[in-house]
Amino acid sequence: MNKKGISKNIVLIGMSGSGKTVVGRFLSQKLNMKLKDTDDIIVLNSKKTIPYIFNEYGEKYFRDLESKVIDDLSSKTGLIISTGGGVILNKDNIYLLKKKGILFFLRANIDTLVKNIELSFQTHRPLLDNNRELEDNIRNIYKKREKLYTSGADYIVKVDNKSVEEIGEEIIYILNK
Repeated sequence: MNKKGISKNIVLIGMSGSGKTVVGRFLSQKLNMKLKDTDDIIVLNSKKTIPYIFNEYGEKYFRDLESKVIDDLSSKTGLIISTGGGVILNKDNIYLLKKKGILFFLRANIDTLVKNIELSFQTHRPLLDNNRELEDNIRNIYKKREKLYTSGADYIVKVDNKSVEEIGEEIIYILNK
């Protein structure tokens, strides 16, 4: 399958640590489609890190920037869009993404999320900054968001104990159905 075979965007949603960015990279290479990571676009456009934005301006300001990026990306097709974990907090984001996209919820259990975040811990996860309470923070955030992920998704892909390739190939299989 190549870019010409896909008329919609492939949109990856899920918690931080579920693998949206790495699966997006895999799909981008495999399907010869451009990957757009909403967090990367926010950093590029604002010339500020996500933790800086959260600390200086607050979460609402960040979510407004995120919504502007979603509005722009949702007018295009043929993209793989890796979203930030909180994109589902604004129902308008999901509405816009669904207009020209197929949404895949990368569902991971808490242990997988903790392990992945600890392995790739960088300073761009402001809501999960306290390492000592990482598991509790993830559990609390996930509890608040799980129904939003599930209701927003067109497909749910379980990622626990799977490689990036296995997850990507499962998404490609779904797209080919």
